[in-house]
Amino acid sequence: MPNIIGVDTVTSISRSYILPTITDVAYNGNALFYRLNAANKKSVAGGTHIEAPFIVSKWANGGWYSGYDELDVSPNDTVINGGWDMKSAYVPVTVDGTTLTKCNTPEAVVNLLTLQWDQARMKMADLLGDGVYSDTVTDTKKIDGLKGVVDNGSVATTYAGLPRAGNTWLNAQVDSTTTTLALTNMRTMVGNTSVGGHSPTIILGRKEQYNRLWALLQASQRFIVQPVASDTQIGSAGFTNVYFDNIPFVVDDKVFDGPNASNSAILFLNEDYLDLYIFNGIDFEMEDFARPLNQDAMTAKLYWRGNMICTRPQVQGIMTAVNA
Repeated sequence: MPNIIGVDTVTSISRSYILPTITDVAYNGNALFYRLNAANKKSVAGGTHIEAPFIVSKWANGGWYSGYDELDVSPNDTVINGGWDMKSAYVPVTVDGTTLTKCNTPEAVVNLLTLQWDQARMKMADLLGDGVYSDTVTDTKKIDGLKGVVDNGSVATTYAGLPRAGNTWLNAQVDSTTTTLALTNMRTMVGNTSVGGHSPTIILGRKEQYNRLWALLQASQRFIVQPVASDTQIGSAGFTNVYFDNIPFVVDDKVFDGPNASNSAILFLNEDYLDLYIFNGIDFEMEDFARPLNQDAMTAKLYWRGNMICTRPQVQGIMTAVNA
């Protein structure tokens, strides 16, 4: 085998020519992950887990006074911490020695690795896309996904390590009764998930639900307004969207089922309270190729370590029963 095909050379070529494509493209696999990566990605320096404080009530004291009035300075205990574990994903890339021997130039190696890394990219995109929509219960190794976040205890009885039964502020807004989509139902959910100046920033569903909303908007002659910058990114990335109350409704095939496999749930998300945390910079990190002791091959792996956290589930919403 020519020296130029050595392990270190293959690793170097992969990092120089292939890895930037993986990093830039893989997050485009589904609409929500694309947006979170573009605007809501944060880094944390390792550790066992992430903690975030929930303010569960207002301070009891404080107010108006006059002259020498006695002031209530007793402490207030209004914060409860939630926690999220680190989640890890990997995708292996393995090339056997015989194949490498046939690739007798750096250009041939690049062509081979492009094919291998492209398949790894698609697999990682699929893993992360599924994870974002997982339920936090079925497979606890996955990202703490939206099926468990946008819930009131019917799917996940706990969130962030806290029971929903005694902490109703962990419950999302759930519409499990509407079966026929109507603009009034949509508006009700937007209202229920809006607090102060914070309203849903994206609505997600599969194409069947998108088509229903499109038909309602056309019949009512409500036309699309100009998108803001982040929603222009959605369009340029190839994700279909229309607007309801200036909120983009985006088609995402990863959205989980609603009433049945033919109809997805419809999610109303306030992304101000959704963040994608990356642990210790392990964000599509590629390790060096290594040779196993008992095989004529080389293997490297892509790693991703992080989690998605929601610090205000009560301003997230879901319609679970729409089928017409």
